Amino acid sequence: MPIKRLLVCVDGSKYSEDAVRHAVEIAEKFDSKISLIFVWTPPASAGQEMGIPYDIPASEMERLKGAKEILDAAGLKYNIVKAIGNPAEEILDESRKGYDQVILGSRGLGSVERFLLGSVTGRVSHHITIPMTIIPPKRDDKKGPF
Repeated sequence: MPIKRLLVCVDGSKYSEDAVRHAVEIAEKFDSKISLIFVWTPPASAGQEMGIPYDIPASEMERLKGAKEILDAAGLKYNIVKAIGNPAEEILDESRKGYDQVILGSRGLGSVERFLLGSVTGRVSHHITIPMTIIPPKRDDKKGPF
């Protein structure tokens, strides 16, 4: 089955950049289209006043810089999907829009969120309805004897 549309989850971590590199390999082989999804979760203390919707701050969007550089260096076109909310839910919602595969790193930036909500990767993997590739940390990044 051809892989024509890839959804790559990015959060600015080196793990998500590894996922982008993997997506580049697939896109070059299958002439796939890449969409990066970036989900911002506003701090609980921010509070949404008077029903005015949030916009993702430019400082948060800077987290996409590494992913964009990887794709630009490969000469690939891509689009960016921005979402605000729970990362796992937003990724799952977007994945239902005609993608062939989701690619994400096994870890991300949110250690506090992972403690409170569970791993985004774990939640997505339990509810996804399309193929998903989880990119593990490189051997040098692993802690411990294994």
